[in-house]
Amino acid sequence: MPQRYDLIVVGAGTAGIPAAITAAEGGARVLLLEQSDRPGGMLHVSAAQMSGADTALQRARGIADDPAAHYQDALRISRNTCDAALVGKAVALCGPTIDWLMSLGFDMDPACPAILHFHEAYRIPRTYWGRDGGRSVLRVLLPLLDQALARPNLTLRLRTEVVGLLAVGPQGGVAGVRLRDAGTGETEEVRAGRVVLATGGYGGNPAMFARLNGLPLYTAALPIATGRGIELAEAIGARVRGADLLLPTFAGIEEEPGSGRVVWHHLPSLTPQTRPPWEVFVAPDGRRFVQEDVESVDARERALLNEPGLTFWAVFDETVWRNAPPMLPGWTQDELAAAWDRHPSFTTAPTLRELARRAGIDAAGLTATIADYNAGQACGADAWGRRHLPCPIEVPPFRAVRMHGIILKTPAGLAVDEALRVLDGAGEPIPGLYAIGEAIGGATLSGNAFVGGMSVTPALAFGRWLGGELARQCAGGAA
Repeated sequence: MPQRYDLIVVGAGTAGIPAAITAAEGGARVLLLEQSDRPGGMLHVSAAQMSGADTALQRARGIADDPAAHYQDALRISRNTCDAALVGKAVALCGPTIDWLMSLGFDMDPACPAILHFHEAYRIPRTYWGRDGGRSVLRVLLPLLDQALARPNLTLRLRTEVVGLLAVGPQGGVAGVRLRDAGTGETEEVRAGRVVLATGGYGGNPAMFARLNGLPLYTAALPIATGRGIELAEAIGARVRGADLLLPTFAGIEEEPGSGRVVWHHLPSLTPQTRPPWEVFVAPDGRRFVQEDVESVDARERALLNEPGLTFWAVFDETVWRNAPPMLPGWTQDELAAAWDRHPSFTTAPTLRELARRAGIDAAGLTATIADYNAGQACGADAWGRRHLPCPIEVPPFRAVRMHGIILKTPAGLAVDEALRVLDGAGEPIPGLYAIGEAIGGATLSGNAFVGGMSVTPALAFGRWLGGELARQCAGGAA
Protein backbone atom coordinates (compact mmCIF):
# COMPACT_ATOMS: atom_id res chain seq x y z
CA MET A 1 0.00 0.00 0.00
CA PRO A 2 1.62 3.32 -1.02
CA GLN A 3 2.34 5.77 1.81
CA ARG A 4 0.28 8.96 1.77
CA TYR A 5 1.02 12.53 2.92
CA ASP A 6 -0.72 15.86 2.58
CA LEU A 7 2.37 17.41 1.05
CA ILE A 8 5.66 16.24 -0.47
CA VAL A 9 8.48 18.79 -0.73
CA VAL A 10 11.21 17.71 -3.16
CA GLY A 11 14.52 19.33 -2.27
CA ALA A 12 15.76 20.25 1.22
CA GLY A 13 17.49 23.50 0.32
CA THR A 14 16.92 27.24 0.61
CA ALA A 15 13.25 27.07 -0.41
CA GLY A 16 12.34 23.51 0.51
CA ILE A 17 13.36 23.61 4.17
CA PRO A 18 11.20 26.62 5.12
CA ALA A 19 8.30 25.27 3.04
CA ALA A 20 8.37 21.93 4.86
CA ILE A 21 8.82 23.51 8.30
CA THR A 22 5.97 25.99 7.86
CA ALA A 23 3.60 23.40 6.42
CA ALA A 24 4.33 21.01 9.30
CA GLU A 25 3.83 23.79 11.83
CA GLY A 26 0.45 24.37 10.20
CA GLY A 27 -0.52 20.75 10.83
CA ALA A 28 0.06 19.19 7.40
CA ARG A 29 1.60 15.74 7.09
CA VAL A 30 4.81 16.50 5.20
CA LEU A 31 7.49 14.41 3.53
CA LEU A 32 10.72 16.31 2.76
CA LEU A 33 12.98 14.60 0.23
CA GLU A 34 16.64 15.29 -0.52
CA GLN A 35 18.84 13.51 -3.08
CA SER A 36 22.12 14.24 -1.28
CA ASP A 37 23.25 13.09 2.14
CA ARG A 38 22.63 16.42 3.88
CA PRO A 39 20.06 19.20 3.80
CA GLY A 40 21.01 22.72 2.75
CA GLY A 41 21.65 22.53 -0.99
CA MET A 42 23.61 25.44 -2.42
CA LEU A 43 23.67 27.25 0.95
CA HIS A 44 26.77 25.19 1.76
CA VAL A 45 28.75 27.13 -0.87
CA SER A 46 26.67 30.21 -1.73
CA ALA A 47 27.55 33.77 -0.73
CA ALA A 48 23.79 34.07 -0.09
CA GLN A 49 23.38 37.76 -0.79
CA MET A 50 19.85 38.84 0.08
CA SER A 51 17.72 41.92 -0.38
CA GLY A 52 14.71 43.41 1.35
CA ALA A 53 13.05 46.77 1.82
CA ASP A 54 11.77 48.54 4.95
CA THR A 55 13.72 46.31 7.30
CA ALA A 56 14.53 47.02 10.94
CA LEU A 57 18.20 47.29 10.00
CA GLN A 58 17.45 49.97 7.41
CA ARG A 59 15.26 51.92 9.80
CA ALA A 60 17.96 51.77 12.49
CA ARG A 61 20.38 53.41 10.03
CA GLY A 62 17.88 56.00 8.85
CA ILE A 63 17.53 54.46 5.39
CA ALA A 64 14.13 55.18 3.86
CA ASP A 65 12.97 52.27 1.71
CA ASP A 66 9.82 50.37 0.91
CA PRO A 67 8.69 47.44 -1.27
CA ALA A 68 7.47 49.80 -4.00
CA ALA A 69 10.98 51.24 -4.40
CA HIS A 70 12.44 47.74 -4.36
CA TYR A 71 9.97 46.72 -7.05
CA GLN A 72 10.85 49.66 -9.29
CA ASP A 73 14.56 49.02 -8.88
CA ALA A 74 14.07 45.36 -9.84
CA LEU A 75 12.17 46.33 -12.98
CA ARG A 76 14.84 48.91 -13.86
CA ILE A 77 17.75 46.50 -13.42
CA SER A 78 15.98 43.70 -15.31
CA ARG A 79 14.92 46.11 -18.05
CA ASN A 80 11.34 44.93 -17.52
CA THR A 81 12.23 41.37 -18.52
CA CYS A 82 11.32 39.79 -15.16
CA ASP A 83 7.90 38.46 -14.15
CA ALA A 84 6.55 41.69 -12.67
CA ALA A 85 3.69 40.03 -10.77
CA LEU A 86 5.98 37.56 -9.02
CA VAL A 87 8.56 40.27 -8.32
CA GLY A 88 5.79 42.28 -6.67
CA LYS A 89 4.90 39.27 -4.53
CA ALA A 90 8.57 38.70 -3.65
CA VAL A 91 9.45 42.24 -2.60
CA ALA A 92 6.42 42.36 -0.29
CA LEU A 93 7.82 39.31 1.51
CA CYS A 94 11.56 39.99 1.36
CA GLY A 95 11.80 42.70 4.00
CA PRO A 96 9.85 40.69 6.58
CA THR A 97 12.04 37.67 5.73
CA ILE A 98 15.20 39.62 6.62
CA ASP A 99 13.59 40.67 9.90
CA TRP A 100 12.57 37.03 10.54
CA LEU A 101 16.16 35.88 10.09
CA MET A 102 17.39 38.57 12.45
CA SER A 103 14.80 37.59 15.06
CA LEU A 104 16.31 34.10 15.01
CA GLY A 105 19.86 35.29 15.65
CA PHE A 106 21.12 35.48 12.06
CA ASP A 107 24.80 36.49 12.01
CA MET A 108 24.47 39.52 9.75
CA ASP A 109 27.62 41.17 8.45
CA PRO A 110 27.87 44.57 10.21
CA ALA A 111 28.35 46.31 6.84
CA CYS A 112 24.71 45.56 5.95
CA PRO A 113 22.59 46.88 4.42
CA ALA A 114 24.79 48.09 1.59
CA ILE A 115 24.94 48.93 -2.07
CA LEU A 116 27.09 46.36 -3.89
CA HIS A 117 28.47 46.48 -7.43
CA PHE A 118 29.10 42.79 -8.06
CA HIS A 119 25.87 42.97 -10.06
CA GLU A 120 24.00 46.03 -11.35
CA ALA A 121 23.49 48.14 -8.24
CA TYR A 122 20.35 49.13 -6.38
CA ARG A 123 19.80 52.83 -5.75
CA ILE A 124 19.21 52.25 -2.03
CA PRO A 125 21.25 50.14 0.43
CA ARG A 126 19.12 46.99 0.69
CA THR A 127 21.60 44.13 0.20
CA TYR A 128 22.46 41.84 3.12
CA TRP A 129 24.66 38.82 3.75
CA GLY A 130 25.82 36.73 6.66
CA ARG A 131 29.39 36.80 7.88
CA ASP A 132 29.72 33.19 6.76
CA GLY A 133 27.69 33.44 3.55
CA GLY A 134 25.10 30.73 2.99
CA ARG A 135 26.28 28.83 6.04
CA SER A 136 24.99 31.72 8.16
CA VAL A 137 21.53 31.06 6.72
CA LEU A 138 21.91 27.34 7.40
CA ARG A 139 22.71 28.06 11.04
CA VAL A 140 19.22 29.51 11.31
CA LEU A 141 17.38 26.94 9.20
CA LEU A 142 18.87 23.68 10.48
CA PRO A 143 17.88 24.12 14.16
CA LEU A 144 14.35 25.00 12.97
CA LEU A 145 14.34 21.86 10.85
CA ASP A 146 15.48 19.74 13.79
CA GLN A 147 12.68 21.17 15.91
CA ALA A 148 10.13 20.51 13.19
CA LEU A 149 11.37 16.95 12.72
CA ALA A 150 10.53 16.29 16.36
CA ARG A 151 6.90 16.59 15.29
CA PRO A 152 5.22 13.38 14.17
CA ASN A 153 3.93 15.04 10.99
CA LEU A 154 7.30 15.86 9.30
CA THR A 155 9.59 13.22 7.83
CA LEU A 156 12.96 13.88 6.15
CA ARG A 157 14.47 11.31 3.81
CA LEU A 158 18.02 11.88 2.57
CA ARG A 159 19.73 10.15 -0.38
CA THR A 160 16.35 9.73 -2.00
CA GLU A 161 15.83 10.59 -5.65
CA VAL A 162 12.49 11.40 -7.22
CA VAL A 163 12.40 9.54 -10.52
CA GLY A 164 8.87 10.43 -11.58
CA LEU A 165 5.72 12.35 -10.76
CA LEU A 166 2.52 10.36 -10.36
CA ALA A 167 -0.03 11.91 -12.71
CA VAL A 168 -3.73 11.11 -12.41
CA GLY A 169 -7.02 12.14 -13.95
CA PRO A 170 -7.94 13.63 -17.30
CA GLN A 171 -6.41 16.99 -16.31
CA GLY A 172 -3.02 15.40 -15.69
CA GLY A 173 -2.83 16.45 -12.05
CA VAL A 174 -0.10 15.21 -9.70
CA ALA A 175 -0.91 12.71 -6.97
CA GLY A 176 2.54 11.92 -5.60
CA VAL A 177 6.03 10.83 -6.57
CA ARG A 178 8.00 7.75 -7.50
CA LEU A 179 11.16 7.42 -5.39
CA ARG A 180 14.45 5.58 -5.60
CA ASP A 181 16.60 4.99 -2.54
CA ALA A 182 20.22 5.85 -3.43
CA GLY A 183 21.55 3.22 -1.06
CA THR A 184 19.43 0.20 -1.94
CA GLY A 185 18.24 1.18 -5.41
CA GLU A 186 14.71 0.22 -4.40
CA THR A 187 11.80 2.22 -5.81
CA GLU A 188 8.43 3.02 -4.30
CA GLU A 189 5.45 5.27 -4.81
CA VAL A 190 4.38 7.86 -2.26
CA ARG A 191 1.03 9.61 -2.55
CA ALA A 192 0.20 13.19 -1.61
CA GLY A 193 -2.42 15.74 -2.51
CA ARG A 194 0.27 18.31 -3.28
CA VAL A 195 3.88 18.18 -4.48
CA VAL A 196 6.29 21.13 -4.22
CA LEU A 197 9.38 21.11 -6.44
CA ALA A 198 12.17 22.93 -4.61
CA THR A 199 14.97 21.13 -6.41
CA GLY A 200 17.03 24.13 -7.49
CA GLY A 201 18.48 24.91 -10.91
CA TYR A 202 20.59 22.99 -13.40
CA GLY A 203 23.95 24.66 -12.86
CA GLY A 204 25.58 21.29 -12.24
CA ASN A 205 24.17 19.66 -15.39
CA PRO A 206 26.21 20.50 -18.53
CA ALA A 207 23.91 18.49 -20.83
CA MET A 208 20.78 20.29 -19.63
CA PHE A 209 22.55 23.65 -19.85
CA ALA A 210 23.57 22.91 -23.43
CA ARG A 211 20.01 21.81 -24.27
CA LEU A 212 18.36 24.89 -22.81
CA ASN A 213 21.02 27.55 -23.31
CA GLY A 214 23.20 26.21 -26.12
CA LEU A 215 26.54 27.04 -24.47
CA PRO A 216 29.33 25.31 -22.56
CA LEU A 217 28.84 25.39 -18.81
CA TYR A 218 31.37 27.01 -16.48
CA THR A 219 29.80 26.80 -13.09
CA ALA A 220 30.16 27.34 -9.37
CA ALA A 221 27.07 25.22 -8.65
CA LEU A 222 27.34 21.94 -6.80
CA PRO A 223 26.95 18.73 -8.83
CA ILE A 224 23.61 18.15 -7.06
CA ALA A 225 22.18 21.07 -9.08
CA THR A 226 20.91 18.68 -11.76
CA GLY A 227 17.65 20.43 -12.69
CA ARG A 228 15.87 17.16 -11.97
CA GLY A 229 12.68 18.80 -10.75
CA ILE A 230 12.40 20.84 -13.93
CA GLU A 231 12.81 17.73 -16.06
CA LEU A 232 10.26 15.79 -13.99
CA ALA A 233 7.66 18.50 -14.53
CA GLU A 234 8.56 18.81 -18.23
CA ALA A 235 7.82 15.10 -18.60
CA ILE A 236 4.17 15.68 -17.64
CA GLY A 237 3.70 18.76 -19.81
CA ALA A 238 4.95 21.66 -17.69
CA ARG A 239 6.18 24.76 -19.49
CA VAL A 240 9.78 25.91 -19.11
CA ARG A 241 10.56 29.59 -19.62
CA GLY A 242 13.55 31.91 -19.37
CA ALA A 243 16.09 29.98 -21.45
CA ASP A 244 16.45 33.01 -23.72
CA LEU A 245 17.36 35.28 -20.78
CA LEU A 246 20.82 33.95 -19.97
CA LEU A 247 23.42 36.37 -18.69
CA PRO A 248 26.80 35.04 -17.47
CA THR A 249 28.55 36.35 -14.38
CA PHE A 250 31.80 38.17 -15.15
CA ALA A 251 33.97 36.01 -14.60
CA GLY A 252 35.84 32.99 -13.26
CA ILE A 253 38.81 30.67 -13.82
CA GLU A 254 38.34 26.98 -14.57
CA GLU A 255 39.75 24.64 -11.92
CA GLU A 256 40.88 21.89 -14.30
CA PRO A 257 40.87 21.90 -18.12
CA GLY A 258 37.57 20.61 -19.41
CA SER A 259 35.99 20.31 -15.96
CA GLY A 260 33.65 23.27 -16.32
CA ARG A 261 34.15 23.90 -12.58
CA VAL A 262 35.38 27.35 -11.57
CA VAL A 263 37.59 28.38 -8.67
CA TRP A 264 34.62 29.71 -6.72
CA HIS A 265 36.22 31.11 -3.57
CA HIS A 266 38.99 32.87 -5.51
CA LEU A 267 37.06 34.86 -8.11
CA PRO A 268 39.03 37.59 -9.90
CA SER A 269 38.53 41.18 -8.78
CA LEU A 270 37.05 42.68 -11.95
CA THR A 271 34.69 45.28 -10.49
CA PRO A 272 36.07 48.72 -11.44
CA GLN A 273 34.33 50.44 -8.51
CA THR A 274 36.53 48.44 -6.13
CA ARG A 275 39.58 47.77 -8.32
CA PRO A 276 40.08 49.76 -11.53
CA PRO A 277 41.53 47.45 -14.20
CA TRP A 278 45.17 47.55 -15.20
CA GLU A 279 44.78 44.66 -17.66
CA VAL A 280 43.31 44.49 -21.16
CA PHE A 281 40.52 41.97 -21.84
CA VAL A 282 40.74 40.17 -25.18
CA ALA A 283 38.62 37.58 -27.01
CA PRO A 284 40.06 34.48 -28.74
CA ASP A 285 40.77 36.54 -31.87
CA GLY A 286 42.93 38.89 -29.82
CA ARG A 287 40.65 41.93 -29.99
CA ARG A 288 39.20 43.83 -27.06
CA PHE A 289 35.46 43.34 -26.70
CA VAL A 290 34.50 45.72 -23.88
CA GLN A 291 35.63 48.87 -22.11
CA GLU A 292 37.33 47.24 -19.14
CA ASP A 293 36.39 49.95 -16.63
CA VAL A 294 32.79 50.49 -17.72
CA GLU A 295 30.83 50.84 -14.49
CA SER A 296 27.85 48.79 -15.66
CA VAL A 297 28.21 45.13 -14.78
CA ASP A 298 25.50 44.38 -17.32
CA ALA A 299 27.58 45.99 -20.08
CA ARG A 300 30.54 43.72 -19.37
CA GLU A 301 28.37 40.61 -19.07
CA ARG A 302 26.36 41.35 -22.23
CA ALA A 303 29.57 41.96 -24.19
CA LEU A 304 30.97 38.62 -23.00
CA LEU A 305 27.76 36.84 -24.00
CA ASN A 306 28.68 37.53 -27.64
CA GLU A 307 32.13 35.92 -27.39
CA PRO A 308 32.82 32.28 -28.37
CA GLY A 309 32.45 29.93 -25.43
CA LEU A 310 32.05 32.88 -23.03
CA THR A 311 35.87 32.96 -22.92
CA PHE A 312 38.38 35.82 -22.71
CA TRP A 313 41.88 36.57 -21.42
CA ALA A 314 43.15 39.30 -19.10
CA VAL A 315 46.49 40.35 -20.64
CA PHE A 316 49.15 42.39 -18.83
CA ASP A 317 52.89 42.79 -18.39
CA GLU A 318 55.56 42.76 -15.70
CA THR A 319 54.87 46.37 -14.70
CA VAL A 320 51.23 45.60 -14.03
CA TRP A 321 52.12 42.37 -12.21
CA ARG A 322 54.45 44.20 -9.84
CA ASN A 323 52.51 47.42 -9.27
CA ALA A 324 48.76 46.83 -9.68
CA PRO A 325 46.46 45.91 -6.81
CA PRO A 326 45.98 42.13 -6.96
CA MET A 327 43.57 40.96 -9.65
CA LEU A 328 43.39 37.65 -7.75
CA PRO A 329 43.25 38.86 -4.14
CA GLY A 330 42.06 35.56 -2.71
CA TRP A 331 45.01 33.57 -4.00
CA THR A 332 48.01 32.97 -1.72
CA GLN A 333 51.51 33.46 -3.05
CA ASP A 334 51.99 29.69 -3.12
CA GLU A 335 48.74 29.20 -5.06
CA LEU A 336 49.74 31.87 -7.57
CA ALA A 337 53.20 30.41 -8.01
CA ALA A 338 51.70 26.97 -8.62
CA ALA A 339 49.15 28.39 -11.07
CA TRP A 340 51.78 30.23 -13.14
CA ASP A 341 53.89 27.10 -13.12
CA ARG A 342 51.27 24.46 -13.99
CA HIS A 343 47.74 25.80 -14.53
CA PRO A 344 46.85 25.88 -18.26
CA SER A 345 44.78 29.04 -17.83
CA PHE A 346 47.86 30.98 -16.66
CA THR A 347 50.40 31.81 -19.38
CA THR A 348 53.66 33.76 -19.46
CA ALA A 349 55.97 34.49 -22.39
CA PRO A 350 58.84 36.82 -23.36
CA THR A 351 56.90 38.32 -26.30
CA LEU A 352 53.27 39.03 -27.10
CA ARG A 353 53.37 36.72 -30.12
CA GLU A 354 54.70 33.86 -28.02
CA LEU A 355 52.13 34.64 -25.31
CA ALA A 356 49.38 34.41 -27.91
CA ARG A 357 50.70 31.10 -29.22
CA ARG A 358 50.94 29.53 -25.78
CA ALA A 359 47.58 30.86 -24.57
CA GLY A 360 45.63 30.08 -27.75
CA ILE A 361 44.93 33.68 -28.78
CA ASP A 362 45.27 34.98 -32.34
CA ALA A 363 48.76 36.49 -32.45
CA ALA A 364 48.14 39.17 -35.06
CA GLY A 365 45.00 40.29 -33.28
CA LEU A 366 46.69 40.46 -29.89
CA THR A 367 49.76 42.39 -31.03
CA ALA A 368 47.60 44.90 -32.91
CA THR A 369 45.30 45.28 -29.88
CA ILE A 370 48.14 45.96 -27.46
CA ALA A 371 49.75 48.43 -29.88
CA ASP A 372 46.45 50.30 -30.16
CA TYR A 373 45.96 50.27 -26.39
CA ASN A 374 49.47 51.58 -25.76
CA ALA A 375 48.96 54.38 -28.29
CA GLY A 376 45.72 55.40 -26.60
CA GLN A 377 47.33 55.20 -23.18
CA ALA A 378 50.14 57.47 -24.30
CA CYS A 379 47.78 60.22 -25.43
CA GLY A 380 45.07 59.60 -22.84
CA ALA A 381 42.41 58.81 -25.45
CA ASP A 382 41.51 55.12 -25.40
CA ALA A 383 39.59 53.87 -28.43
CA TRP A 384 37.04 52.15 -26.16
CA GLY A 385 36.62 55.15 -23.88
CA ARG A 386 38.49 53.57 -21.01
CA ARG A 387 39.40 56.13 -18.34
CA HIS A 388 41.79 54.16 -16.12
CA LEU A 389 45.03 54.00 -18.13
CA PRO A 390 47.81 53.60 -15.56
CA CYS A 391 50.59 52.32 -17.82
CA PRO A 392 51.32 50.78 -21.22
CA ILE A 393 51.60 47.01 -21.60
CA GLU A 394 55.17 46.71 -22.89
CA VAL A 395 57.55 45.23 -20.32
CA PRO A 396 58.23 41.48 -20.60
CA PRO A 397 57.46 38.90 -19.48
CA PHE A 398 53.89 39.20 -20.65
CA ARG A 399 51.07 37.37 -18.89
CA ALA A 400 47.56 36.16 -19.70
CA VAL A 401 44.89 34.62 -17.50
CA ARG A 402 42.06 32.79 -19.28
CA MET A 403 38.63 33.43 -17.81
CA HIS A 404 35.06 32.45 -18.55
CA GLY A 405 31.57 33.77 -18.03
CA ILE A 406 30.27 31.65 -15.18
CA ILE A 407 26.88 30.44 -14.04
CA LEU A 408 25.86 31.13 -10.46
CA LYS A 409 22.16 30.59 -11.10
CA THR A 410 20.44 29.19 -14.16
CA PRO A 411 17.89 31.34 -16.02
CA ALA A 412 15.32 28.79 -17.21
CA GLY A 413 12.76 27.19 -14.93
CA LEU A 414 9.18 26.11 -14.52
CA ALA A 415 6.52 28.66 -15.35
CA VAL A 416 4.36 29.36 -12.29
CA ASP A 417 1.49 31.68 -11.48
CA GLU A 418 1.23 34.02 -8.47
CA ALA A 419 0.08 31.09 -6.34
CA LEU A 420 3.31 29.28 -7.37
CA ARG A 421 1.33 26.61 -9.20
CA VAL A 422 3.25 25.03 -12.09
CA LEU A 423 1.74 25.85 -15.48
CA ASP A 424 1.37 23.59 -18.49
CA GLY A 425 2.02 24.45 -22.13
CA ALA A 426 -1.36 26.15 -22.40
CA GLY A 427 -0.70 28.32 -19.34
CA GLU A 428 -3.07 26.37 -17.10
CA PRO A 429 -2.10 25.18 -13.59
CA ILE A 430 -1.21 21.51 -13.25
CA PRO A 431 -3.37 20.39 -10.30
CA GLY A 432 -1.38 19.56 -7.20
CA LEU A 433 2.02 20.75 -8.49
CA TYR A 434 3.96 23.77 -7.18
CA ALA A 435 7.50 25.10 -7.59
CA ILE A 436 9.73 27.48 -5.63
CA GLY A 437 13.39 28.49 -5.51
CA GLU A 438 15.63 28.19 -8.54
CA ALA A 439 13.30 25.55 -9.98
CA ILE A 440 11.20 28.48 -11.23
CA GLY A 441 14.28 29.87 -13.01
CA GLY A 442 16.59 32.69 -12.05
CA ALA A 443 15.18 34.80 -14.89
CA THR A 444 11.69 34.79 -13.36
CA LEU A 445 12.70 37.35 -10.74
CA SER A 446 15.79 38.83 -12.42
CA GLY A 447 14.92 38.68 -16.10
CA ASN A 448 17.85 39.13 -18.47
CA ALA A 449 20.01 40.53 -15.67
CA PHE A 450 21.02 39.91 -12.07
CA VAL A 451 18.80 41.67 -9.56
CA GLY A 452 20.72 41.62 -6.30
CA GLY A 453 19.40 39.37 -3.56
CA MET A 454 16.49 38.10 -5.64
CA SER A 455 17.44 34.44 -5.36
CA VAL A 456 17.99 33.50 -1.73
CA THR A 457 15.50 35.89 -0.13
CA PRO A 458 12.56 34.99 -2.40
CA ALA A 459 13.42 31.29 -2.02
CA LEU A 460 13.13 31.61 1.75
CA ALA A 461 10.10 33.89 1.52
CA PHE A 462 8.17 31.88 -1.07
CA GLY A 463 8.98 28.69 0.83
CA ARG A 464 7.52 30.06 4.05
CA TRP A 465 4.51 31.55 2.28
CA LEU A 466 3.70 28.45 0.25
CA GLY A 467 4.17 26.08 3.19
CA GLY A 468 1.69 28.08 5.22
CA GLU A 469 -0.79 28.40 2.36
CA LEU A 470 -0.76 24.68 1.59
CA ALA A 471 -1.15 23.80 5.27
CA ARG A 472 -4.25 26.00 5.40
CA GLN A 473 -5.59 24.29 2.31
CA CYS A 474 -5.03 20.87 3.87
CA ALA A 475 -6.71 21.92 7.08
CA GLY A 476 -9.65 23.28 5.14
CA GLY A 477 -9.95 20.20 2.95
CA ALA A 478 -9.25 22.13 -0.26
CA ALA A 479 -8.32 20.07 -3.32
